[in-house]
Order: sequence, then C-alpha cells, then structure tokens
Amino acid sequence: MTIEHSKISAGQFMFSIACFLHSSSLLTSFFVPITKQDSWIAHTIAMILCIPLMILYAQLAKSHPGLNLIQINEAVFGKVFGKIISLFYVWFFFTLVSLNMRDLGNFVSKTTMIKTPMPIIIILFILLCVWSAYYGLEVVTRYSTVFLIISAVILLISIIAITGLINPENFLPVFDLPIKNYIQVTHICSTIPFGETVIFLMITPYVDKSQKKLLRYFVGGLLIGGILILLVMLRDIAVLGNTIGYFSLPSFEAFRLGILFQTISHMEIMFSILLIILLYFKISFLFYASMLSLSQTLELKTYRPLLLPCAAFVAVYSIINYQNILIQIKAAQETIPFLWFTLEILLPALTLAVHYIKKSAAKKGNGKEAALR
Repeated sequence: MTIEHSKISAGQFMFSIACFLHSSSLLTSFFVPITKQDSWIAHTIAMILCIPLMILYAQLAKSHPGLNLIQINEAVFGKVFGKIISLFYVWFFFTLVSLNMRDLGNFVSKTTMIKTPMPIIIILFILLCVWSAYYGLEVVTRYSTVFLIISAVILLISIIAITGLINPENFLPVFDLPIKNYIQVTHICSTIPFGETVIFLMITPYVDKSQKKLLRYFVGGLLIGGILILLVMLRDIAVLGNTIGYFSLPSFEAFRLGILFQTISHMEIMFSILLIILLYFKISFLFYASMLSLSQTLELKTYRPLLLPCAAFVAVYSIINYQNILIQIKAAQETIPFLWFTLEILLPALTLAVHYIKKSAAKKGNGKEAALR
C-alpha cells in the first residue's frame, strides 16, 4: 500500500539529510560540558564511525526496494511482530518531534519572543508543520537546499565576524580528559543526531532513480551536515574556550560577541533566524515521517485525517516533556543515547541480518527441491 505518491530528487534527499543534521547545532549543549574544548574531536570520531551506519541504512533500503521502514519490518518479521516493532518506531518518531519542538519553543521564548508564552509558540509552529505535511513529501523537502545554502552563508559570515576574537590557545590542552569522556560524547553524537537519520528510511521508496546509488546520498548528507556542525563547534570553541561548557546556547553566545566591520552588531539575531529556519525544516520532516509511519502501521490510505489530532498530541507532549532543561540535558547524556541506540542501530542491524538469513534459507530450500527433481 502506497500512501505517498510524490517523488523527490536524489539531491533533495541528500540535502534534506544534511539540513536535518545541521539543525542539531543547538544540541551541542548536551555534550560540550563533558569534553569542553575537545568536543570537536569526539564529534569527528562519531561522524566517521557513523559512515558504516549509513551503509547499513542504504543496504536495508536496497534489500527491499519500494518499501519504507514500516513495510520492511512487516516483510522481515511478519505482520504481527513487524507491527509491534513498527509501533516502537512510531513512538520514537513522535518523541523526536516533541523533543525538537520543545527545543524550538525554549529557544524562541528565551531569545527572540521573551514575552510570548512557550505553548503559544509551539502551537503556531506545529500548525505550520501540519500545513507542510498536508501537501506531502515534495513540499516538506522542497527548500532543503535553499535552507542549507542560507545556513552555510550565515555560518561563514559569523566566522568572519568573530575573527578578531579567535584565540588558538582555546583549543588547548588536547586529550587532557579521561578516556571515558570521549567515549561518552562519541556515543551521544552517534545517536543524537547522526543515528536519527534512520527516519529517512521512511522516504527512500520515494527518491527518484536513486536506489542503486542510495549509499552515496546517505553518506553525502552525513558528511555535509556533520562538517557544518563541526565548523560551528570549532568557531564556538575558538571564541569561548573552556567556558563553552557553562553556556546552554554556546553558538548564541559566540554570535553575540560578533561585530562585523564595526558597524553590524547583535549577530545573535542571524543565529536566531538560522536556527528557527533549520528547526522548522527538521520538525516538519519529523512530523511528516511520523504521520506516514503511523498511517502505514494502521494500514490507512491517507494520513490527512490524523494531522490535526496528532498535532494536538505533539503540542501537549512537547509542553509536558522535560519541564526543566537541566533534566533534559541529563537524560540526553545518560539515558536517551542507550534507548536511541536500540532503535537506530540494533534493530536495523537485526532486521538486515534476519533478512539475509531468510534469504539464504530460501535459496538452500530451492536448491534441495531442484536436486530432488
């Protein structure tokens, strides 16, 4: 059963992954207190280690052409057990929507619209997500390339703006922390945000003429998005040094210090615009993929009747989720990476392994039948 009928180009797919990852620049506050000036090292290691993860995702999609993640689960594990696994993914995707919506609401209410209650901000943004999801995948991903170019330009401007504040000594000392700190942050970065790209398995059947080259688009999106986050971290460390761990929004503070040609100040406004654009894209995509996964699991012909009820659920879920930002950061450091690891790495790996085992068993069975004849 096909719910989505539109197609997107391979370029849209790759730049959507990159834009999705780059929007997670806000999440550096989850791990910079752990590795401080060495955070860029752990991030780079995680990015390299996640290349095999992209190979896993691409291979899983290629092994079941024309099927999305929910359909693959049922094809491999059967209708009943497959639906049980799919329900975990539905919960996972909706949780990602709510967490990112909460991050957006927190950021906007504390930086740009300080007199507006956060629930109002969340409701307005979720309605925009409903609008984009209503028109389908092509509309949701249409401006991913534009958003990525805008974010790259603003990032370049910010680097130029803080050139006079860069202190190379802020990167020292190197590898001066316990090894467990680097392992912990590598694990966090691997699952938040790199492993979250598992959600793109929901749209691989709708990527035009790309099944044979799917791997290059997964890896390309990973590297582009990962390098942009790396540049953000290098800029922030170069300006803030060891104090980076004391800020809940390091990039916002780095922007605030920027002065361009001594005439343009308050660079944090550009950061706010950039982050709102990127988070809007990410949440829109997450919401669309969540709707697609839910309707696919329930075997509905369309997800449109569920848009408003699910939007209301996401709004409430976002508001009640992690009332305290410190609790959210602690969970992101200690518990969430292990939960996400199961859904992002273990289950896809198990699914692909079971597929190959069943395929091998079927070949042996056919070979025995042929021999008997």
